[in-house]
Amino acid sequence: MVALVNASSPAGDLFNGQFCGGVLVAEDLVLTAAHCVHAARHSAVDAVVGADNLCRDAPVGGQRLRVDRVIAHPRTSSGKVVDAALLVLDGSARTTPARLPGPADQPPATATVFGWGRNGFGGVAPCRRTAVPLRFVAADRCTEAQRNLDITPNPAWQSCALPDSGATRNTCTGDSGSPALAGSAPPTVLAVVSWGPSCRVDDVGVYVRAAALRSWILTVASTRARPTLGSGGLSAPRGRGPTGPRSAVTADD
Repeated sequence: MVALVNASSPAGDLFNGQFCGGVLVAEDLVLTAAHCVHAARHSAVDAVVGADNLCRDAPVGGQRLRVDRVIAHPRTSSGKVVDAALLVLDGSARTTPARLPGPADQPPATATVFGWGRNGFGGVAPCRRTAVPLRFVAADRCTEAQRNLDITPNPAWQSCALPDSGATRNTCTGDSGSPALAGSAPPTVLAVVSWGPSCRVDDVGVYVRAAALRSWILTVASTRARPTLGSGGLSAPRGRGPTGPRSAVTADD
């Protein structure tokens, strides 16, 4: 798990600077939602890798790294299409990266999202990382919600999910970019939080499919060069929804 925080946040108060989540997919690459970083210069964002407890004055058991560069997915000309970005870190994380889905993998029916999102729209955000169990549902459940909001559905790139039975909350504000994980040692990242029409526990959420991002992520990981500080940047629009984004391989070649 990765917490994205304002670079200006003091070490003793990271929680108030946390605004999105992410997941380590290579030793120096973090996958997140594009709308999380579209308006921020890379130098304004730090990644806390392996974070859990962000409470004020509490020991943070993670590794804080600066972001050297932000790489938007080439189809992120609109957050409605592919809401994904990679953050190139200024050093290597000590945490083992999550596994990407393999081309022959059968996607599981359930996953768990880990993040620091609010417990409901207008609700309280926890300073300790929480987990939301999910079950994936038919794409038409999200297609209907998107069309009601004049958003073009894109099921090739998106997954649709609901909180699983027994869940007490949905993903919500602060959870954008956070990963839906399955398995262990290391877990497989199935998707990242994009947006939802609300934060109600009975409402659907839209997630960006990691399998659809696999080819792009592997290409970036194999061809990127370590940038110098002060390079890069990103211009990509924000996701949509009545409550805003949750801040919510089919090869792409």
